[in-house]
Amino acid sequence: MAADCLRKLFEDYKKAVVHNPQLVSQLELGFRVASYLIAGRFHDSQVLSELFYATSNLIVMLNDAILHKKACVIPKMKVSQKRLMRIITVLEYVEVFIEMTAQRFWGHTGRWVAIAAIQVAKAVARFVLLNYYNAGIQPVPPIMPLNRQLLVTEKKTEEPVQETSESTEDRNSFHIPFTFTLKRSGKTMRSLAKTPQLSLRDWRLPGSGAPPASGLKSRENICPTPLTVNQYWGETLHIMKPLVHLTSLYLFGLSSWKPWLLSGAMDVSSLCLMGDPKDLNINEQGELRRRTLMLLLYLLRSPFYDRYSQAKIVMALKLLADNVPGMSLVMRPLMEYLPQWQKVYFYIWST
Repeated sequence: MAADCLRKLFEDYKKAVVHNPQLVSQLELGFRVASYLIAGRFHDSQVLSELFYATSNLIVMLNDAILHKKACVIPKMKVSQKRLMRIITVLEYVEVFIEMTAQRFWGHTGRWVAIAAIQVAKAVARFVLLNYYNAGIQPVPPIMPLNRQLLVTEKKTEEPVQETSESTEDRNSFHIPFTFTLKRSGKTMRSLAKTPQLSLRDWRLPGSGAPPASGLKSRENICPTPLTVNQYWGETLHIMKPLVHLTSLYLFGLSSWKPWLLSGAMDVSSLCLMGDPKDLNINEQGELRRRTLMLLLYLLRSPFYDRYSQAKIVMALKLLADNVPGMSLVMRPLMEYLPQWQKVYFYIWST
């Protein structure tokens, strides 16, 4: 009886998610904002705040899976591969909470045991994806949040439109070409009569090449680019870096420069081995851009942060808080939370 009741509740929940994706997104955002508001309010609030944040990510992941199924987006991969990607994604979402909980209950040793176990599990899973499933360049997290706005746009474009006199004229004007060539310059232009809807427009001319991955299904089903030898070793370095960093921390200590320099060298070498990203698909190019931007985190990673960047960052935040109206509401809590944030391993060394 209880199982039937839970099953019915879940079916009702799925219907609510399918019919109100925008409202669901707003509720998810509210849940995430609540996690920020809790931080620093009382004792152990940081752990509770991270629990709220991890839970919100897991709810987003569940809702995305429901919307994927409703939109009939079937990924071109094995079920076992999808399951492995889901496991890595869940670990990415809960790793900070696990680290804080281990620190709270089992102290310093328990914290580092939890960190090592999570990093080893993620590295093994990513190696399986790279070598067995040929997953190519893997994003972080492997299952990215769904673009709800794109889903709503596609739903609107698929709905039948009532035929009017204008649509009848458009239907009868099928003989109008998609493009025309300017006589003087020889430049090819798109015909205004064949212009698609605003949400579906791009800068490509019809028939000028592969269609852009603008639709949800096309984005979700982009096949990974086969890696060259250099790219394979670049991705291998990226997967190995957390394990090498943890090993070097154990050997040389938390205050040593060797783990920081070794990790930075592996990140830069990995990006250099990837070569020109123009041969990669749109998802892989975005992941390489993210990895490049993540190099800025080395300014916040010890020992560089402790010896050089801490004073400068705090001074810049203080100047903004004192001189820009309204910025103090954001900057002062950030300055108070930054020391705690910097001490959490997975906040600054997860990737």
